[in-house]
Amino acid sequence: MLTCTGMPPVEVLEVWAQGPAALGFAAVLGLIFGSFANVCIYRLPPSEAHPNGQSIATPASRCGACGTPIRWFDNLPVVSYLLLRGKCRACGAAYAPRYLFVEVATGMLFAGAYVLCVTSMYFEEPLPVRLGRFAIYSMFSFTLVVIAFIDLDHKLILNKVTYVAIPLFYGAGLALPERHWSDGLIGAAVGYGVVRAISDGYYFLTKREGLGYGDGKLLAVVGALFGWQAVVFTLFAGSLFGSVIMVTVLVVQRRKNIRHVELPFGPFLVTGAIGYMFAETWVKVGFSLLYPLP
Repeated sequence: MLTCTGMPPVEVLEVWAQGPAALGFAAVLGLIFGSFANVCIYRLPPSEAHPNGQSIATPASRCGACGTPIRWFDNLPVVSYLLLRGKCRACGAAYAPRYLFVEVATGMLFAGAYVLCVTSMYFEEPLPVRLGRFAIYSMFSFTLVVIAFIDLDHKLILNKVTYVAIPLFYGAGLALPERHWSDGLIGAAVGYGVVRAISDGYYFLTKREGLGYGDGKLLAVVGALFGWQAVVFTLFAGSLFGSVIMVTVLVVQRRKNIRHVELPFGPFLVTGAIGYMFAETWVKVGFSLLYPLP
């Protein structure tokens, strides 16, 4: 069967998938999910008024200052924020610039995942497999964005997110041709087990809490999708990045020790996990050189 262009439909789809329109669609999709991420970040954590968090479906979005429902044309990702100059149309209250940042960041992650999965690194795979990989990596990025910003705000990594994400991404990982059924199980166990051992050991020695179990559940999400190598890389990269930020905070605040400096570790782990997602092939080459197979 040929199309009007004289090319088989598969080739037509391949050409379209390689073009700028497809990349633009991925980015716009990311902006939409970024807007939804803002809803999750705001509503899922517990508060005095809502000890169990709020529904992410109802009620409709409204201004936090005056309570006026936000109409659909004022709720368009990025565009509405810029047109309204970051303010409520009804009362003029300013919206935090972070809403815009989350949308843009998620859009960039979706676009990056599309380039990685569809047009560059996995180009030898059939198009349906590449598109499926893009869907998985995009949802993984979305989940990490939600986790990171909730942790920034509340120093919490919510069980209601990780308990759903662990089996979800383990199952999604099985759809990828290079994943074995045991990879995700080992990865999730290593991710949670390492943090649990570090946290319990630190508390035993110092009688103070260090890493929270939520960080272990976050690493379990990473391991469930990518395996134990991702856990090792994420923990190392997150610790390195966190150390740099910690030293910067000490210099800015002119403190001499870190005992009373509290920073959530989740965002640093998220940074490491996203880094692994984009560099998995090269990281695995490094692991194979360190631990060659017999």
